[in-house]
Amino acid sequence: MGSINFNGLQKVQITNNNFLYTDLHLDIANPVVRDLETDNDEAAIRNSLFNLFNTIPGQNLLNPTYGLNLMQYLFQPVSPTTARQIGETILKNISDYEPRVKVDNISIEANPDQQMYTITLSIIILQLNQNINIPGILNSTGYTFL
Repeated sequence: MGSINFNGLQKVQITNNNFLYTDLHLDIANPVVRDLETDNDEAAIRNSLFNLFNTIPGQNLLNPTYGLNLMQYLFQPVSPTTARQIGETILKNISDYEPRVKVDNISIEANPDQQMYTITLSIIILQLNQNINIPGILNSTGYTFL
C-alpha cells in the first residue's frame, strides 16, 4: 500500500518570550519582512481595542454583535449629552468584549465647532497590573487612536 510523507508539515518550535498576551499585528508593512508579526501585552490590548472601536456590529460574521458603532453618534448634535451616550456605549462594550482590562475612566470632550469628540480612555490591564491612557478622536472619518 502507498504512503504519503508530509515533510513540509513539521512541528515548528515556538519561542516563549514571557508575554502574557499575543495578538496578530494587522498593519502590513511594505516591504514585508516576516510572514507573521505579533503584538504583545500592551500592544495586543491596544490592537484589540482598536478593532472593537472600529468595527460596526454585523461586520464580524462569527460574532455579529461585536463592535461599538460609534459612527451612529456622528449624525447627532455634538453635545455633552451625546458625549455621555458615547461613554456609556464604550464602557458597556469594553466590559462585554475585552475582559483583560478594566475601565478606570472615560473622558469625552465635545467640540461642536469642529464636529468631533476627543476621547481619553484610561484602562487597567488586569493581569499586568498596568495603567494606560489611550487618547483618540471621533469625527466624520471615524475613530482614530492618537
